[in-house]
Amino acid sequence: MENAIKALPAKREQLSKKEQKTSAISGAPVATHLVLVLHANELVAWQVSWGSKPKMLPIKGEQRLPVRNTQELESARTDIAERLRGNGVNVACTHWLADAGGRQWCADSAVKAGNEATWQLLAWEWLADRFGLGNASPWEAAGTFADQVLPWLITADDSRQRQHLQNARESEHLSETERLATERASLAQENDRLRGQNAALQLVDIERLATFLPALFPRVFTVLGPTDLALLCGRVTPLSIPNPYPEPSEEALRALQRRFRALPHELQKQIISFVAPLPQRQKLQPRPEMRELVQSLEGM
Repeated sequence: MENAIKALPAKREQLSKKEQKTSAISGAPVATHLVLVLHANELVAWQVSWGSKPKMLPIKGEQRLPVRNTQELESARTDIAERLRGNGVNVACTHWLADAGGRQWCADSAVKAGNEATWQLLAWEWLADRFGLGNASPWEAAGTFADQVLPWLITADDSRQRQHLQNARESEHLSETERLATERASLAQENDRLRGQNAALQLVDIERLATFLPALFPRVFTVLGPTDLALLCGRVTPLSIPNPYPEPSEEALRALQRRFRALPHELQKQIISFVAPLPQRQKLQPRPEMRELVQSLEGM
């Protein structure tokens, strides 16, 4: 019995003949569904129609009616059915949602109702798991129940309405995707701006450049003049570098290269990163003994 209840009944896969006929006629009245929820020996009734806000129905004057046995449940169901008929409401499908303690009562009452309407019986535990509600009762998850569970119940058997609901969800997803894309673009622009500010604040020490650039590139100050070098380092006053700048002696050159290799990696990278994006870099060829290190630092 339990397994049969938790699985969707065969009746869930088809509408009653009356509902099929109603759905096929353009402009015909929207089918009304009755949802009866029995949990912890308390019964709540909902009248649900597509396109309308779910309406909670009082049962014998109570919003939530205590039910202690099958007879009381049957009496409550009869009270609801008679009131709906008196109001000219034709119920196309009745959905019974029940916990383990009330499912047998609901099954008995649904069978007694006979052919009044198509019906199905679902385990509340199964629904709660499907909608991610955990161990919450229908009363504790009232918002999700009204906004998600009830619409899902009445659209599950109507392909047109199900497609409408899917389209609405896809539209919502598309709007959210567009919003996220706009946010990502805005964040990317802000990151670029901050990187520019950070680069401006972290100017390379001009004395360090003047010391080590000749160890890396021959005739460097012929290509990169002292005025340009000073401006790129945030200084107005150019360095006092003779023109033409004399090449270091072989001994001085090797000593400077050893010192450069001994610098912390971040300082090495800072010097190379200063030169790499400059247009003058194309005219600067690394010294053969430093070429591999320069190219390695530029590739990081």
